[in-house]
Amino acid sequence: MVFPGGTSPSIGRPEAHRGNGRLHSYTRFDYISSNDAKGYNSRGASYQELKRYRETLIDYEKAIKLNPGNADVHEQRGHCYRLLDQHQEAIKGYVKVIKLDSSKEWPHHYNGMAYRGLRRYHGTLQTSETYIELRRIESANWIGTEQVAYAYTYIVLAYIEFSQYQKAIERFDKALAINQNYTDANSGKEKATENLK
Repeated sequence: MVFPGGTSPSIGRPEAHRGNGRLHSYTRFDYISSNDAKGYNSRGASYQELKRYRETLIDYEKAIKLNPGNADVHEQRGHCYRLLDQHQEAIKGYVKVIKLDSSKEWPHHYNGMAYRGLRRYHGTLQTSETYIELRRIESANWIGTEQVAYAYTYIVLAYIEFSQYQKAIERFDKALAINQNYTDANSGKEKATENLK
């Protein structure tokens, strides 16, 4: 429903809140202009931080309809779908982000998570390896961080699903080269080694 003057009723009124230690720019909207992509995006972000994903998706869809080239909104919409276990929809969103902005590395990471949710491990491997490569290109410093150790361990889960234990061990070794006390990598490597015997 659109009111005179081009406004539409809001979907609820989330109050101002803090997320990750910052106050969101959206505090309270009574109405959002029917052609205000930023308004829908901002309110969607507020709903997302409140974990009200259904309302989030409604606002992100409106923002995308008004500005289909905004990669960030497509990415956030993908997150909502993934958190709702609608992994196929999440993948579509992440693929759209990559098409709109191929320099973004995070959609590859989240795409891998969505593929894993569907138990499509080939997709997990491909997108996660691409994520690591893009991050490596972005910063040589990143390759020795805890974050990459986690990324390698995440990839290993796919190799284990394919019973490719040697490749799993190689990735565990890369994670352990970064942090030799990484518990998940140590226990995972031990199990993969047992399965090789």
